[in-house]
Amino acid sequence: MADGGSICQAGLLMTILAAKEHSVPVVGVTGMYKLCPLFSHSQSHVLDTSGSPSDVLPYGTEVDTDKVEVLAPSFDFIPPEFIDLYITNNGAHQPSYIYRLLSEFFHPQDYLLQ
Repeated sequence: MADGGSICQAGLLMTILAAKEHSVPVVGVTGMYKLCPLFSHSQSHVLDTSGSPSDVLPYGTEVDTDKVEVLAPSFDFIPPEFIDLYITNNGAHQPSYIYRLLSEFFHPQDYLLQ
C-alpha cells in the first residue's frame, strides 16, 4: 500500500505482533509489481472479505449456533509501523519510502482504477 502498510493473508497480523513483542525485525519481500499506489483506507472492500466458516470450524463440530458466531476473515492489514523493511527487486526500502517509490513507478492517472 502507498502508506507502507500491507494487506496479507489472515493470521499474519498475529505473527507480526508476536515478532514485535520479542523484538524480531519484520521484513516484507515482494516484487514492485505487487505494490499498490492506493492507501489502505480505500481498500475496505478487500479487507471486509470473509472466507468460509468451515475453514476455521469443521462441519462436524458440535456448536450451539445461538451462542456462537464464526468469523473467518480472508485478509489482515499490517500497519507500516509493524514492518521494518521492504525488500523489492529494486533494493531495500523503509515503509515510509514506499509512497515516494510508487510515485516514481506509477503515473497519477494509474491511481484511478475504474
